[in-house]
Amino acid sequence: MSLITSGYFAPVSVREVLSLKRRLRDKALIVAGGTAAVQLISKMIVEPQAIISLEKVPLDYVKMRANSVEIGATTPLARLIHRKDLPDALKKAVESIHGLALKDMATVGGNIFTPAPAGDIATALLSLDAVLILRGARGTRSVQLSKFYRGPLQFNIKPDEILTAVRVNRPPRMSAFLKQTPWKYSGPTIASVAVGLDLDKNGKTRRAMVALGGLTTHPYRAKKVEKMITGKKLSEQLIEGAAQHLTDGVEVIDDALASSWYRMRVAEVLFKRILYNITAGG
Repeated sequence: MSLITSGYFAPVSVREVLSLKRRLRDKALIVAGGTAAVQLISKMIVEPQAIISLEKVPLDYVKMRANSVEIGATTPLARLIHRKDLPDALKKAVESIHGLALKDMATVGGNIFTPAPAGDIATALLSLDAVLILRGARGTRSVQLSKFYRGPLQFNIKPDEILTAVRVNRPPRMSAFLKQTPWKYSGPTIASVAVGLDLDKNGKTRRAMVALGGLTTHPYRAKKVEKMITGKKLSEQLIEGAAQHLTDGVEVIDDALASSWYRMRVAEVLFKRILYNITAGG
């Protein structure tokens, strides 16, 4: 078990957080709701000597603009449940998180860093082409969520940076999220699929974002599938063909929860269900 020997810190500003990060470096683990941190520490995946809590830092907000939405990193999922102005994929992903207590504690920012079988919010945000706002000693920079994951618990974030917000610019006009769990109302994610689409006046796909979660240690965009359906109408032949390439170049998890074969088949079913629903006008 990790020994928290350097202390527990609860700064009240981003500036204080960055100062602590510079001093403690990789000895500290940053937490918001703490739901992921408990799992990582108890399983000895990470062994921090200090905890930096973001609970008192003012990053709990949702800002809606004309054609964008920005969500603070420490915003609890429960705050998003009843909002009607969020993209459908994000709303459905929040609804799919089991348990009101978990929704109250889990945060948007924390979910982005949480490995499979969690990370449903990150999957939905990938389908919305979300951008992460990172702040460090040298200022603020933006990183596409699709370019944030580099491997198991490896991220495109510098040692002196923290995630302060998630922004979705030009949300797709249509989006959806579906996932499969072992039990109807609870359980870890076996596979999840989120799709964001814009269609032109002729019904052809103008923009497509296809994201999958639960299949690897972190969610990812199925770029080949996106290219296959862009510029075309969503015919049955196209949907069935595209579904066969959702996991191209990906090493799918095979564990006690589900075999890799089963995860891939579930992902295909969810993907096709979403697109057939869209073509049916749902």
